[in-house]
Amino acid sequence: MEVIHNLEFQWNQTAVCIGKFDGIHRGHRLLLQEAKKEGLTTVMFTFSAGEGSVLYAPHEKRKLAEKLGIDRLVEVPLDDRFCEQTPEEFARDILQKRCGAAKVVVGSDFRFGKNRAGDAAMLTELGHQYGFQVVVLDKLEWDGGIVSSTRIRTLIGMGEMQEANRLLGTPYFISGTVKQGNQLGRKMQTPTANLSPDTHKVLPPYGVYAVLAEGDGKIYEGVSNLGVKPTIPGENPVGLEVWLFDYVGNLYGKELTVWLLDYLRPEKKFDSLTALQTQIQNDTTRAREILAQPDIESLRQSFLH
Repeated sequence: MEVIHNLEFQWNQTAVCIGKFDGIHRGHRLLLQEAKKEGLTTVMFTFSAGEGSVLYAPHEKRKLAEKLGIDRLVEVPLDDRFCEQTPEEFARDILQKRCGAAKVVVGSDFRFGKNRAGDAAMLTELGHQYGFQVVVLDKLEWDGGIVSSTRIRTLIGMGEMQEANRLLGTPYFISGTVKQGNQLGRKMQTPTANLSPDTHKVLPPYGVYAVLAEGDGKIYEGVSNLGVKPTIPGENPVGLEVWLFDYVGNLYGKELTVWLLDYLRPEKKFDSLTALQTQIQNDTTRAREILAQPDIESLRQSFLH
């Protein structure tokens, strides 16, 4: 997948999906499926993250977009020059001249141009004028509500991972480079890999989760703790500490993707390392039970393709 961070390109015959695509959830995926129907080069046109909270950091969004078969990902910074464009300038200069769009796919709530003056109906009219088809899709409804990034953020914030994951389509994940920790897990025969989540990333409640993780090209079962390790003295940064049950090797400096499948318990401080070790054993037993469910194997296989 090609990733572009500016508007210095000129293409032909593309299918362009436009939106924030935070989470690339089931609703977003309908747009992508529509864009792929004619076999055109698929372009996801989105915007660089600002200071607000996001479901996925930029590198995580790119990883997921590539997994979903996007050909080109355009991440445009929302600077003054871009935001001052009129709707007509955006349609003519960006979609027609730069993207070479033959087809543009947007949601029914799509707004564009200076002061959000343009809507889906206006884009359809401009499409007729500049020679590209516009397809407008209604919001996806699921379990009694609209599928939206806001709804998913709320569920994740409450630790409702199973419901959030159903709306996302691919389970919520944290991805990054494995860093060296305090090696306490190794001393307890449960060596862990440590990740630092992006500072803008929406995180679920601190606690313990049953997880699947991808490292060295393989999928492993495991259990993880998200939080600040209160049993360890001092102020500890927020991190994800993962124990992969059957992994043998060294992950330091390598990329690890961890899918949080189910919330087991809140993070807590233990009076002793012995008490902590006993709890890890209990967490492991419960995580293995969850990960032994039949649907987990099909999920594991989907991560490998």
